[in-house]
Amino acid sequence: MNRLWDKPWVNRLLALLLAIGLFAYVNVESINNTRQNANDDTTLVANKTQTVKVPLQVNANTDKYFITGYPSKVSVALTGTASLVTMTANTQNFRVVADLTNLGVGKHRVHLKAEGLNKDLSYSISPKSVTVDIQVRDNKTMPIQVRYNKASIASGYAAGDPKLSARTVEVTGARSVIDSIAQVVANVSLAHNTRKTVDQEVLLQALDDNGNTMNVVLSPQTVHVTLPISQPSKKVNIELKQTGNAASGHTYALSSDTKQVTVYGDQQSLDKLSKLTVPVDISGITSTTTRTFNVTDLNDSISAADPKTIKVTVSVGNTGTGNGGGNDDDDVGTNANAGTSTASSNSSSASSSQSSSSSESTSASEK
Repeated sequence: MNRLWDKPWVNRLLALLLAIGLFAYVNVESINNTRQNANDDTTLVANKTQTVKVPLQVNANTDKYFITGYPSKVSVALTGTASLVTMTANTQNFRVVADLTNLGVGKHRVHLKAEGLNKDLSYSISPKSVTVDIQVRDNKTMPIQVRYNKASIASGYAAGDPKLSARTVEVTGARSVIDSIAQVVANVSLAHNTRKTVDQEVLLQALDDNGNTMNVVLSPQTVHVTLPISQPSKKVNIELKQTGNAASGHTYALSSDTKQVTVYGDQQSLDKLSKLTVPVDISGITSTTTRTFNVTDLNDSISAADPKTIKVTVSVGNTGTGNGGGNDDDDVGTNANAGTSTASSNSSSASSSQSSSSSESTSASEK
């Protein structure tokens, strides 16, 4: 065996086999790299189609004309190498144009075209053409009307005057359309049984006489509306009224520190209310007493009040003179009784005199 390895031709054969193996390995790696590069190149140069949406630009004298009928965006299908299509779709560095510069008032069918696209790209636009309506442009300043559903406001509550961030709106559109606008409204949405002030950002609408929305441009497009919701109120005087049966030998005086009260309710009922009567029942009261009344219990039309209660003091006096507890009216009554007693005494004396006179007259006749 050792003799075989010592022979020169064996070493030469091994060297040859090793050289062939190295050559094959190097060439296989090169072939694989070449194939990968070829695949990458194929990917870069392969055709690709991608559809994008882009704004439609209208070329026209918009200071003179108001144009309607065209879509705000159109679809563009781009075809070309993958890298170019992807770049164009991402940057959208081109535009689609409807050229109306040579057209006058009326309806026109206009073909769309793309501008600014790379010449190596092909494209198709959808729709390919649009119908536009060109009218003489006009503008008008109009007041903003606030609308809301009154039925949504809670019972006993009412809406005050709304406050708006803008009172007027600039309306721009075709002259024929502007002339047919009846009002510009801000519709405020109210929840059922609304009891609190409402703040909303409201979209404006231009309406004709039939309530149809008109195709015009409004500036501003929205307004902030504050709609105050509250209970109508009114300040009224307090009237204390004595009711019931007075105890024998007693007099009564009613007083209260509350002279006026603010009452809340529906406006129609408040308009009929000129004063608030507090009926005070003095039946069975023999000494000074303080009573408290809930204002809402005094009148069915009152839903709330400030203050909520009224305290009434019932002062009790005597009709006699003994304790000096009576008032001026008691004194008048006492004096009147004294006068009556005096008159009665005088009347008795007069009767006695008349009786004596009659006896003397009888005696004289007998003689």
